[in-house]
Amino acid sequence: MATIPRKDTVRVGLIGAGRIAQVHAAAYQRIARGEIVVVTDPVIAAAERMSTEHGYALSPTFQDILADDSIDAVLLATPNFLHAEQTIQALEAGKHVFCQKPIALTLEDANRVVDAANASDRHLQFGFMLRFTPPLPQLQARLANNELGSLIAAQAAVFGWEPSNEWFYDPKNGGGVILDTLVHFGDLVLWLFGPADRVTTEGGAYKLEGAKKFGSPDNAVVTVRHRSGVISSMYVSWTAGRGNFTLDVFGNDGSATVDLVHSQALNLHIADKSRDDVGWQYPDLLWDYGYAGEQQYFVDRILGREDGSRVGSAGDARDALALMLAAQRSLDDGHTVELAS
Repeated sequence: MATIPRKDTVRVGLIGAGRIAQVHAAAYQRIARGEIVVVTDPVIAAAERMSTEHGYALSPTFQDILADDSIDAVLLATPNFLHAEQTIQALEAGKHVFCQKPIALTLEDANRVVDAANASDRHLQFGFMLRFTPPLPQLQARLANNELGSLIAAQAAVFGWEPSNEWFYDPKNGGGVILDTLVHFGDLVLWLFGPADRVTTEGGAYKLEGAKKFGSPDNAVVTVRHRSGVISSMYVSWTAGRGNFTLDVFGNDGSATVDLVHSQALNLHIADKSRDDVGWQYPDLLWDYGYAGEQQYFVDRILGREDGSRVGSAGDARDALALMLAAQRSLDDGHTVELAS
């Protein structure tokens, strides 16, 4: 059983100071019993800016944070290719770990993370915030309760933000839109509909120069056949939208729809034409609930207030990666890929 931190407050070291780190920093302003206290980033100016904005201490390196006994946990908001090694190092240093998705970029590295997690008594959680974003937990519970009857199919449209750095496109560093963005829905459909049998992908580099440079997709349609018989189809794009998603689920006895593109909890219309955000605005549930929800759960797991049943294990994160790697391979090779049972 993991040791409860001193003073019943979890002290977190933030690794990375880019766009997603800013999102998590904002989330920590809304949670209890946990706080980010220090930040590090190889780009010194970015770390200094975040330190000034949020009042964090500055640490020279990741290794310095791991060596600091006053830090209970680390939040890895770093490029995808660093996730596996940093997670393993942090667990071995006795830190609890929250790691952004994906778990790794190869199954070999993902298996190393699974082994490290199994050998550690620290808590490891991955950034699959959809498990904490209303109404998806409620949908999962209703599907598990068979309220739609036998499930037949699901379709989703996932609109990711255009990458802010070239490494997102590079298969060796970011992985492209499937591994970087659709992996959220890879985890979600496995959570909702169970393991996959096979996957077929179509897509390509339609618009973004970074995608064309590295030969990775900026748009794709991924169709998954689950062992349960459900067929889930997911369109993912870095160019056709500005964030958020829709999801439809169809069963023999009913259907369900989630629309976080238009049907937000709050709609605004800005009439002041001097503003950049004039027109209709749909404040994003993901930012207000999903990210804060997963961080609150992470903190409360460390404190023994939550049992961890709502998060995916390292094995679940590996399975989501395996599905996305198969989807990418289907696109690259032009044929359906069968997944091992």
